[in-house]
Amino acid sequence: MHNRKTELSSVFGLLIAALLWGISYPLTKYVEDCPTFYTVSLRFLVAGVFMAIVFCKRFKKMNRTILKYAFLLSFGLTCMYIFSTLGIKYTTSVRASFFTSLSFVIVPLLNLLIFRLRLTRITIISVLICTVGMFLLTYTPDMGSFGLNLGDLICILAATAGSLHIILLDRVTKKDGMDPMIFTTMLMLFIALWGTLIAFATGAFAYKGTAMQLGTIVALGLLCSAAAFLLQSICQKFVPSNRVGIILAMEPASGCILSVLLLGEIMSLGAWIGAVVIMGSLLYMEVSTSKQEQKQLSQSQQTETKSSQEAN
Repeated sequence: MHNRKTELSSVFGLLIAALLWGISYPLTKYVEDCPTFYTVSLRFLVAGVFMAIVFCKRFKKMNRTILKYAFLLSFGLTCMYIFSTLGIKYTTSVRASFFTSLSFVIVPLLNLLIFRLRLTRITIISVLICTVGMFLLTYTPDMGSFGLNLGDLICILAATAGSLHIILLDRVTKKDGMDPMIFTTMLMLFIALWGTLIAFATGAFAYKGTAMQLGTIVALGLLCSAAAFLLQSICQKFVPSNRVGIILAMEPASGCILSVLLLGEIMSLGAWIGAVVIMGSLLYMEVSTSKQEQKQLSQSQQTETKSSQEAN
């Protein structure tokens, strides 16, 4: 069992990961002219090679379990990139942003359907608050009707692929012999492999990036891939996946705010309110969880005291 201090430290680590993924929004804007899988291939290759150099001494701990799960989970993240790339072609960017960010809803639903993990009242309320916040954050008049088109459905598939990664990682990180540094390194290298194969198949490498674009891709690899995914692999071991989905909803909120600060983009009043509401859903979840755990601990101590008194 881990203590509350470790859990809170892990929540903070996941928030840092969400912030790093948020940074990818303005950074990706700089390389939007690059073919998607040209960027994906180089970004994850930079991340994988960098981590392999940094953690080379740990590779003596490599085992078949790490290799197997890094290989399997790499498909989910690659599918997420494929679906999000295809989805935005058939819907608006605003709708794509909303539907690809629905992991905070999909994670608890998948846990319920696949693992029969019941939804707690705290989770349900947090998800509802977060949904309102996400809608306010992404809504603009050009979002159109509330019906689902083909692009929306494909973006939901992207969110589902990302959600599967979250719930499977929750179980993988708890397996014996699972070194998060080696696992994340191999995960980055496998994603780079699939991205490179797709880039070759689509002719993406015919594109010649500028020095600024290549430098930005390196930053994406080091910050938004290597550092962020490593934090997720280390910290998710101590935080239930239903909560992880809500914590990582901070990614689009921080991405929008950083785009305003770094790129001078404009957020509407509704979007600012949405970002605050998302933060509120996270605050509600953490405070309520803490109170619930303290209550359970108090009840457990009272039961132990009563049992001790009866024994005497």
